[in-house]
This record gives sequence, C-alpha cells and structure tokens, in this order.
Amino acid sequence: MNGFPEKVLLATDGLESSALATRAAVDLAKGGGAELHMVHVWHTVPSPHYDHLIRSGLEDAGGERLEAQVRRIEEEGGTVAGVHLREGRPVEAIVEQAEEIGAGLVIVGSRGMGRLGRLVMGSVSTGLAHRSPCPVLIVREGEEAWPPERVLVGYGSFEATERAGLLGTSLGRALGVGVELVGVVGDANTDDAEAALRDMERVLAARADEIAEVVGQRPLVRPLVGDVPRAVLDVQAEAQKPVLLSFGSKVLGKAGRVMVGEALDRVLGETRGPILVTPEPHPASKAGVLQRAQTGAWEGRSVLVATDGSEVSLRAGEYAVRLAGGIGAKLFILYVIDEHLLFHSGIHYGEFVEMLSQEGREATGKVRALAEKEGVESEELIVFGRPEQMILSVAVEVRADPIFLGAEGMSRLEHAFIGSVSEEALRRANRTVLVVGGHPEDGARGEEG
Repeated sequence: MNGFPEKVLLATDGLESSALATRAAVDLAKGGGAELHMVHVWHTVPSPHYDHLIRSGLEDAGGERLEAQVRRIEEEGGTVAGVHLREGRPVEAIVEQAEEIGAGLVIVGSRGMGRLGRLVMGSVSTGLAHRSPCPVLIVREGEEAWPPERVLVGYGSFEATERAGLLGTSLGRALGVGVELVGVVGDANTDDAEAALRDMERVLAARADEIAEVVGQRPLVRPLVGDVPRAVLDVQAEAQKPVLLSFGSKVLGKAGRVMVGEALDRVLGETRGPILVTPEPHPASKAGVLQRAQTGAWEGRSVLVATDGSEVSLRAGEYAVRLAGGIGAKLFILYVIDEHLLFHSGIHYGEFVEMLSQEGREATGKVRALAEKEGVESEELIVFGRPEQMILSVAVEVRADPIFLGAEGMSRLEHAFIGSVSEEALRRANRTVLVVGGHPEDGARGEEG
C-alpha cells in the first residue's frame, strides 16, 4: 500500500496496559500488509548478592510475556514476523530495535491521561514521542479507545506536516476510515478571519490532492479559527468515538529530535484518543542537504545562541542578536533539555519533560523578543539530549558560525564537580565559540568599564 510502512514494531509490556496497542498493531499490520514485530524491554534491579539470579529471573519473565503475547495475536488471526527481547531503558532500547529492523512505525500503549495515568506507562510513550526517529503511534488504554472512527491530520499552522499527512492518510486507508486535514488560523476580526479561512481551505485542498496521488485516498479538508491545540482537541471531543490525531515534529538530522513545543506537548497530555507523531526533517536540514548536493558548499549565514534562561545567557543572546543583525544572518535560539537529568531527577519523566519544555519556551522566548525588536530573523529550537553534545551537533546541522554561550564563571571546585558546558564546547568545537562570562550582577560594572 502506498505510503504505508513495510514493518511495524509493537512495544509491549505483556500486560493489560498494552492490550489496545496490540489490537491496533494487528489491525494496521493486516490492513497495510506490513510485517509485525514485537519488542519487550526488561531491566534488572541491582543486588550485591543475587544479581545473576535476579537478572536471569527477569529475563525469563520477559520472554514468557512475549510468548504469551504472540499466542494471543495468533489466536486472533495475526502473524508475528519477529520477536525481540532486550535489556535496558525502555525508550532507548525500543528506538534501537526499531532502527535495527528498519521499522517504519512504532506502536506503544499508554494508560490514560493525567499524572496518575502517566505514572504507569506514560513515561515510555512520552519518551518515544520525543526521541524516536521513526513515527510513533500512542494508543491510550480505555474503554472503546480503539479503533478510531476517523483520522485527523494537523496542517497549516502545525509544524512539519508533509509526512504526517501521508502516513496519517495511509493509516486511515488501512483501517477503512475517513481522513480530515485540519488547518488552524489564529484569532482575528471577522473580515480577516474569513479571508484567512478561505486561504487555508485552498492550501488544504491542494495538499489533499497531493496526498491522494500518493496514497490513493483524498482527505477531506477542515479550516478552523482559534488556538491550535485547543481547536484540534475540541474537534476530537465532539466525536462519539475515538479520533486518531496525526501530528508532525521536526528533526535536525542526526542532531536529535527538535520538540515541536506547546501545541504537541499539550495534545500529548490532553488527548483522549490515539495520537500519531511523525518526525520530519527540519527545513534547515533539508535545505542544507539540497544545497550541498547542488553546489558542494553551504552559502547561508546563521548564528546560534544556546540559552538556559539565566541572565548571563540572555546577555549572550543580546550579543548574538547584534552580530546576526550586523551580518544579515538568521539567529537560531537553542534550549537543550538535558536527558541525563530526566533519569536522575527524582521527578517522573513525563512531568519533568513538560516542566523543562515550558522553561525552554520561556528562555528562548526572551531572546526571540530581543531579535524581533532589532528586526533579526530568528527561530527557537528545543532539543532533547546532552547540552555539551547537542549544542555542537545543532550548530553543524544549521551551519551556524559563531556559537554564543553564557558562562557563570564557575570556580575550579565547581568545574571539578559540575563541569562546564561552555568549556566543553570550546574544547570540542570546530567553529568559532564566543563565551559571555561573568556573574549577572557584574554586568553593569563590565559595561561601565
């Protein structure tokens, strides 16, 4: 089937929390003619005396769960092409397995909404939504949560929706349900809103025609006015049966997932039905690959500033804005959600991601406001990874030179225990790195001097 993945990977815990995800995987593999693979990830509990015994018992239990799941699928008429048992952290292990078999879609279950629900399996589904290089379908467990009555694809004011539209429509065709392309325009006065809606409807219609040529099914179009996540969630709430939402998210090549931001975060947290998240190359990545292929070099100009929301990083942002404006470059404003902290924070993974992504939007928003004031083109990037690695990776991907960083001026003792992102960037960078140092309270004195 055009546009449908050849291999589907079901990530399962073997319990009731993945029952509907299993049903979804079987339905889609059958309808789309894809191979169905399964993966179960187990991890040990450290013990100074019985480590080998505990590891062996947990591995055996994981294998038994997989075997029982395969039997249930075969009893329902499904076929499992591959069974995979892995040890490690679930998100990383699932991503690795998907890459090894070349999966075009990962399916995972999640036990409902809200903090209580996410405490069970939401951490895995949230992690995959932000980390997987291939599309992820999250199936919320709950009465009559599957199959969906139709697919709703976000377009227009959503991020990166080219692949999301193709895959969302392909899933709709495999399930035998209708598909709608939804575009949302911002609130405006009546005259402006009507004109914007007409323009959006024309854009959606053209995109629907393109999808029909590839997939063989033409989505309906639905232009709306309002707040993007709220408008989509309201449409979903109007339905009598579940609606599968299809969203896109940006990926900066090998640098890692760039989180779409508030729209996707809110929908992930509030949707009561299944949601498909499809990663797509960031425009800077696609443009760079194309231009390098045509000319062998990149001629665009861009500047990168990494911010953590502190006063000193805001000062670095001020310098970056001035330079970008002076040389006519685009300014990329980067905030990195430290994946290391997510596993050692003592806070639930899903809650911590939401908290840090909000902090990231606030931090990058401050620098964006400076850029807008000076008339400098800018873009905010919120990346999931290790700061010292992601800053350099993103700089390479968007071809930024120089990189601006803020440094708090830590002492030798602080360096020994904490380390310094700016110091690591200076040591490893193959391009210019400008570090704005000093404590925030020293700023005024420095400027006077």
